[in-house]
Amino acid sequence: MNRADGSPGAAAILDLVATGPGRFTAAGGAANHIGTVFGGRMIGQALCAAVAGVERLPLASLHACFLAPGRLDLPLDYEVLPLRDSRRFANRQVQVRQQGRLIVTLLAAFHAEEDSFAHQAAAMPAVLPPEDVAPLADFIAANAHRLDSAAIRNFGGALPIEMRPIAPEAYFLGRPATPQRAFWFRLKGAAQIADPRLHQCLLAYASDYWLGGAAAISHALPTNSRVLLISSLDHALWFHRPVRCDEWLLHHTHSPSAGGGQGLVQGQIFTRDGRLVATTTQECLLRRLADAPSG
Repeated sequence: MNRADGSPGAAAILDLVATGPGRFTAAGGAANHIGTVFGGRMIGQALCAAVAGVERLPLASLHACFLAPGRLDLPLDYEVLPLRDSRRFANRQVQVRQQGRLIVTLLAAFHAEEDSFAHQAAAMPAVLPPEDVAPLADFIAANAHRLDSAAIRNFGGALPIEMRPIAPEAYFLGRPATPQRAFWFRLKGAAQIADPRLHQCLLAYASDYWLGGAAAISHALPTNSRVLLISSLDHALWFHRPVRCDEWLLHHTHSPSAGGGQGLVQGQIFTRDGRLVATTTQECLLRRLADAPSG
């Protein structure tokens, strides 16, 4: 089911149909910037499939490898392979296929919370609260006269998640020396979802959005365009604390290295009161296209 603004509702993102034991199918959903299935959708749905066969245990981490692009005109088939089940741990492998072709493989780890020590050494960056930050679509509309057409095309309409970028002019209108960016995001429709593990699945979905592009910020407009192709190669996510995706979260991303056509990006996801709820890492393809300047 879509919301009134045309973007998919939170429940629709994880809408799977069981086709057999450990087997599910789903539609590809809306296209990403390069006309294929959004990688975060396949990650979130694969986790949802894994959760269906594991009782009670919360998700601890995921590691996904993108092997081929997903086609929008074909259903996504998910097969869950049990790897381990114990009192406190469970592991699942999920294979995503289209017409028998393997396009994504994902490992999901579950771990029951234990009574142990805890700390948080990561500090949330000092940024304006989301109420004082303009929505991404508003920034695009206000600056359309000086933005690249790719930015307008990719970010000017309805988006799957509500996004409010911190200082977007730095990377939409310039090339900052430090490859990093931060943005608030939420899925308001997730307020109707009670299962905390489904919120983890939705976080996995959202964590793929605007992550890989941080590797391009110092070099080119950080989005797919006629000069640059950005595509996820693998994606990892560690869940540190419970999270609700209908509440504002800050994703602070940075790229420690890029070269040889690939870029590494790391991210930290905070609640608005500064609690670190997840850590992300992604390697992406950064392919200079024919129209790209050589300098």
